[in-house]
Amino acid sequence: MKLGNLLKKEIKELLTPQAIFSMVFTCVLLIVMGKVMGGAMDEALNNSSVNIANLDSSEFTEEMIKTLPDYGADPTVVTLESEDYESEMKKLDIKNLVIIPAGFGDSVVNGSEAAGVDCVSIVTGGGVTTSMQNMSASSLTASISSYVRDYIETQKMGMTESEKELLAEPVVTVEYTTANGKSVQVSADMLMGVLMSQSMIAPFAVFFLILMASQMIMTAISTEKIDKTLETLMSAPVSRLTVLSAKMISAVIVALLNAGAMIIGFAFYMQSMMGGAAAELEEGAAANTAGITSGAEAMASLGLTLGIGDILIFGLDLFLTIAIGLSVSLILGAMATDTKSVQTLVMPIMMATMIPFFVTMFTDVNSMSPLLKVIMYIIPFTHTYTAMTNLMFGQTALVIGGLIYQAVFFAVCMYLAVKMFTSDLLFTMNFSADSGRKKSLLKGAAK
Repeated sequence: MKLGNLLKKEIKELLTPQAIFSMVFTCVLLIVMGKVMGGAMDEALNNSSVNIANLDSSEFTEEMIKTLPDYGADPTVVTLESEDYESEMKKLDIKNLVIIPAGFGDSVVNGSEAAGVDCVSIVTGGGVTTSMQNMSASSLTASISSYVRDYIETQKMGMTESEKELLAEPVVTVEYTTANGKSVQVSADMLMGVLMSQSMIAPFAVFFLILMASQMIMTAISTEKIDKTLETLMSAPVSRLTVLSAKMISAVIVALLNAGAMIIGFAFYMQSMMGGAAAELEEGAAANTAGITSGAEAMASLGLTLGIGDILIFGLDLFLTIAIGLSVSLILGAMATDTKSVQTLVMPIMMATMIPFFVTMFTDVNSMSPLLKVIMYIIPFTHTYTAMTNLMFGQTALVIGGLIYQAVFFAVCMYLAVKMFTSDLLFTMNFSADSGRKKSLLKGAAK
């Protein structure tokens, strides 16, 4: 039995109809969720109606409401029949309302104190749409304030346009961002948004790739042990090393297929969720940044891009990470006696992947204290999570050191796995919560 035949057998056992359905279902589910939630966000951004009720009959207020679109707000004027705002809003089927009280215009034109408006919102639950509705009401009150301020500065204080502009923005901030010894005139917030969106995909893929590959190979080995097919396979006229290689390669192939489906779904999810909002935010940031039209252009100007060599290094890092996860899974899988024990034994790998995944999501490992930094880098998966960022910022030596550490870690794990597969430990090792209790019962029965 050659490696090719063994590989076909292992892939066929792993790539079952149920596994294919789960793979496709996960991808489609993420895409549908992204479309639904993204549509809700776009609708909340574009169609959140903002309403205004004018209880003041002054000429100033009438003119203000007509001019509000020039100040960034286009409210719908509604009429109230009573002072019970909640029942009136329910009758009008609206969630937010800005009320201009009687005497508002007179307070602005003749008064010396700030005029007031009432803002009423009905909250029926959480979610993005509700939040956007409340933001729309706040935006309208800001537009009213801008109109009133403009009136006071022009009509009551007699200020010129240049004086008004100076008062509105007495200090002009010019933002520069420096990285890799280069500096460009761009907002750091704009750059960090692009970096986060790009650096999120790789850790997400690595996280699920390791978990899926580990789960599959551990389940496969434990199932063969339970069904007594592993003994038959090991007694076939083929080296145990070939059997080990077939199991690892098949697990990698199926895990890559699962991860690919999940990455595609996740990419569509993120694009649908943040597409419209992110584009508007980037447009606004780029409009205030001289010479830079997009986050990608800013990253290229600062050298925060990966060359061919960097991509090859990251690919090697990813390969070693998967290999480490599989080799550890082979050792742990040989100890499994049933499905329940597999779930218990997969916990060490899950924790080793989850800890650096969440840490690197919220903080920079290189900025941590020396002790915590060492602890994090002892976990081999941390090097893969940080590799892309380290390569972007020119910390190649740190990445190469991580590759050497991962290679040594993998060699040790594979040595232990090969030793186990070429000895009787493969059949005698077991992990069962009931094994100790069963041994005690057998000893008691013997007595």
